[in-house]
Amino acid sequence: MSISVDPGQLEAELERYGYSAFLLTVRDDETSHVAHMTFRFDQGNLRCPISRSAARNVEQRPKVVVLWPPHEPDGYSMIVDADCIVDENELCVTPTSGVLHRPANPSTQEGDDCEGDCAPLGS
Repeated sequence: MSISVDPGQLEAELERYGYSAFLLTVRDDETSHVAHMTFRFDQGNLRCPISRSAARNVEQRPKVVVLWPPHEPDGYSMIVDADCIVDENELCVTPTSGVLHRPANPSTQEGDDCEGDCAPLGS
């Protein structure tokens, strides 16, 4: 479960998580393609060099996910849903929502809520 958050918080989170992340796209056979990319932040968008496979995938399926793993044990991963286009010699990724997520501690997990394992960007 994720909590929708304001993508406007992404720039601040990049100071903590860095600019290296995984871009997840979907191939024609509906399997995942994962590319480790170095992004730059530009006027609310993430931009990175073109990956041939990712570029081919986003032409047909522009919805992507960008994933930053946690930088400490039991830390939060940052997961950003986005729309992606090929823009000249770069991929332009426009965030639509994001979440900080980690596995819930089994001793504190109750029901289907996400209080123990999700946090809005900026928290």
